[in-house]
Amino acid sequence: MISYIGKKLCMESIVTFSKKSAPKRLLVVEDDEILLVFLEKYLSINNYETKCLNDGAKIPAILEAQRYDLAILDLMLPGKDGIYWLKWLKRYHPYIPVIIISAKSSEDDRLYGLENGANDYVIKPFREGELLIRVANTLRSMTYFNRPKSAVQIGNTTIDMEKNCVFREGEEIKLTVLEASILKLLYLNAGATLTRDDITEQVRGAKHHPLDRSIDIHINKLRKKIEEEPSNPTFIRTIRGKGYSFHLPEGVVT
Repeated sequence: MISYIGKKLCMESIVTFSKKSAPKRLLVVEDDEILLVFLEKYLSINNYETKCLNDGAKIPAILEAQRYDLAILDLMLPGKDGIYWLKWLKRYHPYIPVIIISAKSSEDDRLYGLENGANDYVIKPFREGELLIRVANTLRSMTYFNRPKSAVQIGNTTIDMEKNCVFREGEEIKLTVLEASILKLLYLNAGATLTRDDITEQVRGAKHHPLDRSIDIHINKLRKKIEEEPSNPTFIRTIRGKGYSFHLPEGVVT
């Protein structure tokens, strides 16, 4: 086995491990292109379906389209840093465990990452076999029973954020990943008014364009799926000139 040393990576040393189970999906976010290529090849031949990004700003769009079992996240990223995206993941996709890989090796840096929700912290340079073991151990520890609770009960409506669906009076209604993210954001900020800027930045990691009405379109679709009277909504209310607010009716059990 070899160590990752700067940009000198020996692809010939890759060792494969046979697995009988279906491949787990890994999301790798790292701005070092050489290391990114190495990790993609190494993890892929070890039976992991791997998606690699060089910028955290691409994470929201990727997670709109596909579910991932684990994220490997560098701290030193262009734009918003790895801690920002760690917190974002823990808030909007809490079922995805995160392993930080970073050249920041102080005890304070490591503790800060773990305190903000990282499941593990690997210091660069690292042995590729060590990373593989840590990935396997983290996935093994994330059983169905110790995953964060993702279902919210609001009266006779159950919102399952992980499965991206709503159960209303026994009927299952599917949500898109983006719809589920918007709904969770509104619920977590119940009573507060969120602007279109707030919603776009939090769920998409991007700035809202004044002429972009996509958030309004998604809100209308959500209302049709969760409200008994979409034209007279109980939960998702419009705050004129400001944005949207999630209302919890008095006496509702959540």
